[in-house]
Amino acid sequence: MPVRSDAQRNAARVLAAARRAVATNGLHVSYHEIAREAGVGVGTVYRRYPERDQLMAVVLSDILTELIDTAHQALDCDDAWDGFTTLFSGLVLRTAQNAGLSGSLDQHGGPAVAQQRHELLDLTRRVVERAQVQGRLRRDLTWQDVLRLTGAPAVQGCVLGLEPDPANGHHVVLDRVFLRRSYGPA
Repeated sequence: MPVRSDAQRNAARVLAAARRAVATNGLHVSYHEIAREAGVGVGTVYRRYPERDQLMAVVLSDILTELIDTAHQALDCDDAWDGFTTLFSGLVLRTAQNAGLSGSLDQHGGPAVAQQRHELLDLTRRVVERAQVQGRLRRDLTWQDVLRLTGAPAVQGCVLGLEPDPANGHHVVLDRVFLRRSYGPA
């Protein structure tokens, strides 16, 4: 039996609303909030995703897939520094835009999300080590440190009253403040 077009539209609205709600409020967003955001009844959300973990798995999988794609692009860059900044910028952007990434991903979304998380961690490690081997990234900076640093801009707006400077982009800050130096061969 084919799925009705209004049911397909509602399913797409629920998923888009869930992604926005998780981005804004984190992984503990309620089905009522998602339904309100989607403009549908809560029963529509429950019919499509009877188990909360099903919905969280889809939302988190979408976000992690984007980040994994970014990490692969980073590894494909000829210059390791360009690859590093590609991944770092992508992680910073997604972390700042998505409260859901601050939660414990192993506890949400099931085994598929856990596998994607571990894949992203491994790719991040490879990108960082590659930049270090090419002498483009400090050797004393661990890949775990890099991931922690990507969460620093998650605070919206200014930090301690200092507004962001759009003319002083992230590449300039990365270069000038803490990362880019020539440390010689590995």
